[in-house]
Amino acid sequence: MTDPRSPSGHPHRQAIDLARFLAAFGIVVAHATVSPRDWVGHLALALFLILTAFLAVQSVARAGGRYGWLRRARRLFLPWVFWSVLYRLLDLAISDDPDRFIPLREPFSLLVGPAVHLWFLPFVILAMILVQPVALWVTDAQRLARALGLLLLGGVGLFWVHGAFILPEPFPQWAFALPLYAYGLLLAPAHRLGRVGWLLGGMAVLSGLMWWVDPQPWPLTALGAALLFELFWRLPLRHPILPWLGSVAFGIYLMHPFFMLFAYKAFGEDVGWPLKTAVAFGLSWAATLGIQRLPVLRTMV
Repeated sequence: MTDPRSPSGHPHRQAIDLARFLAAFGIVVAHATVSPRDWVGHLALALFLILTAFLAVQSVARAGGRYGWLRRARRLFLPWVFWSVLYRLLDLAISDDPDRFIPLREPFSLLVGPAVHLWFLPFVILAMILVQPVALWVTDAQRLARALGLLLLGGVGLFWVHGAFILPEPFPQWAFALPLYAYGLLLAPAHRLGRVGWLLGGMAVLSGLMWWVDPQPWPLTALGAALLFELFWRLPLRHPILPWLGSVAFGIYLMHPFFMLFAYKAFGEDVGWPLKTAVAFGLSWAATLGIQRLPVLRTMV
């Protein structure tokens, strides 16, 4: 395995690939357990969001300040459409809902598609608009401090909306996701400027305040994900398998609901969450590897 380097000479951190893989696993666990006080899913999703945004800003630096939003948006839009169609056909085939043939029940469903977890793709398509402005504007400590202040103000409001209101999907997910994505955007310049402590302190304030308002596990997962990122960033792991693991995370995320349904059908509705997780995760992993070898479909995962 070669050691790819950015123009700045920093080696690729293979522990980040492991973090992406483990975040995908955590999301599968959360969907298998379906806990009303879920913290595993929030933690895994928060880490996934931070990683996504951080790596996007790093790509701007590697490209000399350019970020091809349209090309990257197309890269996510096509899987969104592809998997939306497949999950819609699956729903038509197995659902007993008499209204299943109605294509649109309310307009917000267009932001999700027929499977709830697909909210992540249109969210990232829209959130990516922030990547280049943040990368080009946050160039010194003073601007980083201003951006962090905006993050804290907006994060308090969005986290409050996420916990206090019952909103149509995908707005609860987006309200949780945007502060974490913004944190990941600011984390790249914070690392470059040696001000990571500022961001960790800000996330501690945000998480602690929201936990004080709503003492449930989920507010603290934002801080937990921020700390996990720093841990993985500093792990000196090097092995050819790690980039390979990172490359399957997106496909596992996209396909695991299908194979979770398979687990229900194969083992019954009372199947325990460990077996359900193992089946959904393992088969999603295998299916991703298979699709990645098909020239026509490999861009879908």
